[in-house]
Amino acid sequence: MQLGLTFAQDNVSESASDYESVRSDTTSVTSSIFDYTFENGHRYHAYRAGQYLLPNDESEQDRLDLQHHIFTLVLGGELMVTNLDEPHRILDAGTGTGIWAIEVADRYPSATVHGVDLSAIQPNWVPPNVLFEIDDLTQEWTWPVDYFDFIHVRTLGGAIKDWPQFLGQALKHLKPGGRIEISEIRTHFHCDDGTFPDDCYRYVEKQKTFHDIAKNIGLQFDQMPYMAGWVQDAGFTEVKEHERLIPIGPWPKSKRQKEVGLYYRIHLLEGGMENYTMALFTRNGWSQLEVQVLLAKVRQEVTSNKMHTYTKAIFVTGQKPLE
Repeated sequence: MQLGLTFAQDNVSESASDYESVRSDTTSVTSSIFDYTFENGHRYHAYRAGQYLLPNDESEQDRLDLQHHIFTLVLGGELMVTNLDEPHRILDAGTGTGIWAIEVADRYPSATVHGVDLSAIQPNWVPPNVLFEIDDLTQEWTWPVDYFDFIHVRTLGGAIKDWPQFLGQALKHLKPGGRIEISEIRTHFHCDDGTFPDDCYRYVEKQKTFHDIAKNIGLQFDQMPYMAGWVQDAGFTEVKEHERLIPIGPWPKSKRQKEVGLYYRIHLLEGGMENYTMALFTRNGWSQLEVQVLLAKVRQEVTSNKMHTYTKAIFVTGQKPLE
C-alpha cells in the first residue's frame, strides 16, 4: 500500500500556510504520518504505531547516521557490496534519515532512488533524483512488476515479521537480472580469547532477555543466519553471504579496526542499546527505571576495555533470474 506521499526537492514548499493547506486536504491516515507518540522520553512514529519498536527522534536519527558511517567504514568506503552497472531505479527499503539514498543518488545521477520508510524524518532538500515515500512495505507493493534494478534493505531486523513474503514482493518488483542486498549488524557479541565469559556479565543478561521478549511477541532481530536460505527459497539466484567483523571498542591493534570499534562503541552507548531496548522492554513488563539500571551496568562493562568482543555485519545478496 502506498499513500502517494512523496517528498522531493521540487515539490516541497517552505510556506507554513501551504503546509497547513496540504494537511487539511489529507485523510486521517495521512495526518497520522506527521503526528508522533511519546514514551519514556522518546518519540515514535504514529503511522502504523507499534509496528517498528525503535524511536524516530533526534537521538535515533543521529544513531542511524553514525551506523551508516560504520557500514561505510567496514565496506572500505563503498555503499554496498553489490556492483551496479548503470541502474535506472533503486529502492532503499527502510530508508530512515535517507542518508544512504542521498549518497547513492549522487553516485548514480541517472538513477531514480526511492527511499521508503514509516517515518517522515528525511530532509527536504535532496538530489533531484531522490524520492522519499512514506509507506509500509510489509503490505502489498503497488509499483509495477519488473520495476527496480536494485533493492537495498538495511537493518530491518524486528520490523519485518514475514521475511519470505517480503522477499517474494522484492523478487516480483525487480527487473529480470535485478539485484537485492540485505544487510544487518548482528545483535550478538563474540569473543575469541576468553575475556567475555558467558556467565559473568550483564550484557549476557540483557542480550538473552532482549531476544526472549522479541521471540515471545513474534519478532526476530537476528534474522541473518537464515537470510541466505530465505533469499534462495524466494527464487533468487547467485545468492551469496558476505561477512565483516566489527570490534566493540578500540581494542584491536589494527588502526582501521580500532577506528571501526571506537565508532561502534559510541553507536552502542549513545543510542543503540537504549533505542533498541526501551520500547521492547517497557511494553512487555519492565519499568523504565529497571531498563535504565540494567543498561547502566552494561555500559560500565562495555567501557571497561577488558572485553575483546566483536559482532558481525552480514550482507546477503541475490539476483532475479533473467528468465
